[in-house]
Amino acid sequence: MRITACFCLLILLFGCSEKDNKNNDAQPKASINFVLEESGEFDPIANPDAVKGGTLTTWGSSFPKSLNMFLDYNSFSMEITGMLFEPLVSLHSTENEPIGILAESWTISDDKKTFTFKIHPKAVWSDGNPITAEDIQFYYDVIMNPKNMTSLFRVGLDRFERPVIIDGKTMQISANESHWLNFWMACGLIAFPKHIWKDADFNKQNFEFPVVSGPYSLKQVEKTRFIIMERRADWWGSIKRYNQYKYNFDFIKYKFMEDRNKALEAFKKGEFDVYPVYTSSIWMEKTDFEQVQKGWVVKQAVYNQEPKGYQGIAINLRKPIFQDVRVREALCYLINREQMNEKLMYNQYFLLNSYYPDLYPDNLNPDVPLRGYDPERARNLLKEAGWQVGDDGLLTKDGKYFEVSFLTYSVDNRHLNIYVEDLKKVGIKAGIEQLSLSTLRKRLDNHDFDLYWISWGAVRLRDPEASWHSSTANQIATNNISGVQDPTIDSLIELQKTEMSLDKRNDILKQIDKRLNEIISYIFLWQSDHHRLLYWKRFGTPKYVLDKFNREDFIPTYWWFEPEKDKVLDDAVKNNTALAKEPYKIVYQE
Repeated sequence: MRITACFCLLILLFGCSEKDNKNNDAQPKASINFVLEESGEFDPIANPDAVKGGTLTTWGSSFPKSLNMFLDYNSFSMEITGMLFEPLVSLHSTENEPIGILAESWTISDDKKTFTFKIHPKAVWSDGNPITAEDIQFYYDVIMNPKNMTSLFRVGLDRFERPVIIDGKTMQISANESHWLNFWMACGLIAFPKHIWKDADFNKQNFEFPVVSGPYSLKQVEKTRFIIMERRADWWGSIKRYNQYKYNFDFIKYKFMEDRNKALEAFKKGEFDVYPVYTSSIWMEKTDFEQVQKGWVVKQAVYNQEPKGYQGIAINLRKPIFQDVRVREALCYLINREQMNEKLMYNQYFLLNSYYPDLYPDNLNPDVPLRGYDPERARNLLKEAGWQVGDDGLLTKDGKYFEVSFLTYSVDNRHLNIYVEDLKKVGIKAGIEQLSLSTLRKRLDNHDFDLYWISWGAVRLRDPEASWHSSTANQIATNNISGVQDPTIDSLIELQKTEMSLDKRNDILKQIDKRLNEIISYIFLWQSDHHRLLYWKRFGTPKYVLDKFNREDFIPTYWWFEPEKDKVLDDAVKNNTALAKEPYKIVYQE
């Protein structure tokens, strides 16, 4: 599960078999002829050769507890929600500039605290009702309602007064304090259908969304099995030039299969069209199968400029056993990252020593150590912290054993098993609790864990408050999973709030990064600098396969089904003949 650091920013950037591409029983609704607007720019990532039609079937790992990403915040629910509902303004696909989505225009007050948005006059819901300023105000009311499980999204939004309705299509929102992010937070306001949800319990809006504003609607949900999205032929956004040549598939089907190896075998049989590979051993050992060798399946390593997040094992600082920083540092010296990277991952990753790796050359912070495996140093740190090895070989302090457990929903725990054994060698009683994803999320939301392996994404405009500010440490469902509470970090977060220069904000992030490394709230692991894709050769793609700043999550936005390619592929498979191979390495270039 890849969880992003702040949806309010990321949204600003923001199985069918092979035959299903041609013979899906469900037929899309007839298209409506829209008159394309004369003004506005086209998305430079979108390809004018794109055509509408077909089905994309892609792999989903674990079935989510909700498709409403405001209630279950992860990359998959964000992807689904982002296709159903729209913000006022988004970040441009290649520039750090705003681009209107629901908003036709906007103004900013001189003190940069008040923002006025005029909603596009033709913006309507899927039931034909106009999208109004009331729907934006309603979104604010839903998120800020303490009864709703939306605490993550209240961070930042609580700086704003309730939006004021100027007229049916115009709303104004004012911040009560200065912050560089104010404009982007205001841009990220979503339209929720007030006429549908005003009397509903938002916490129960999980798998049914009968009225939406975005390019897709939710057609079918078979829990634990699959989800089908249907392209809206009546989507109002089709008139906008920026939306041309995008959202091309008639249907998008997500099939769920937790075991990655079984998913690969299903892909080879044609049950998936696209299979992103997150496991290096699978990529290095199992992806040169016949279909790849014959050019039927494309195998590509794609390098772009996606902001790099971090991956590590979150330490629950709320637990008494982790209060001593020497204990936390010892845990870092007991994980043999070098061996895991070499033996299990073919050195496909770089080792982390930063929460913001792409701020530094070679992704390494030169001011903090790159901690390696050193069990002797770990033993000394534990001894200094008062932990003694007893006659039974186990560590104790004040009559209590040093005992920890790792939460996981993964079926592949090779790395954790190695770490657990290394912990046991120094006297730590360590174990693994394997849970369903929904149960695991509940445990995390309520801070009921010791250690948890998590991978965080990053956004182009970084705001550290939701992840590290003391005020978020004890909130339910917080991004501050470890529960960091530190006055130095708090003061740095306050400092960057009023800094308008991106370069200077990044300098402040580097100071936060250094302090976080002193606190040690995570046991750092590793990160990848490229994306690994397998896909059947029946699709058209942007010039560099993916877009500039994102990963495979955006395939449904930019790819399209090509009937001619599909026929060539079918003939090649039928006649057992090879096709020309596509380039293996793809590097995004301006």
